[in-house]
Amino acid sequence: MPEDTELQAGERKIIRRAPAIELPISEIKEGLGRVSFIGTVINKNPDIQSFIVDYENARVLVLTNDQHAFEYIKEGQLVRVFGKVMGAGSEIEILADFIQDFSKIDRELYARVFYK
Repeated sequence: MPEDTELQAGERKIIRRAPAIELPISEIKEGLGRVSFIGTVINKNPDIQSFIVDYENARVLVLTNDQHAFEYIKEGQLVRVFGKVMGAGSEIEILADFIQDFSKIDRELYARVFYK
């Protein structure tokens, strides 16, 4: 999958980011580039600004560098995460680009539309 690309347009540098692939957590694997997924926050670690997201008994560790976003997230909250896949095998982690509150989203309808 192509990563970010840089183009020169005169004096400006244009950076194009690869789109995120919408997947359930169980299908995330190394080499995918950017992904997005939904799940419930089940554990937060303030020491490294990380949290674990669970969706149908599949879990992934999410790392964030955004202190405000990390503080806003609560355990038990449904979120959608966009980020870059890091690691390999059973050590997959997501470096979050951004995190959305999905607590008001109909989870079953969302899964039918995106995870068929």
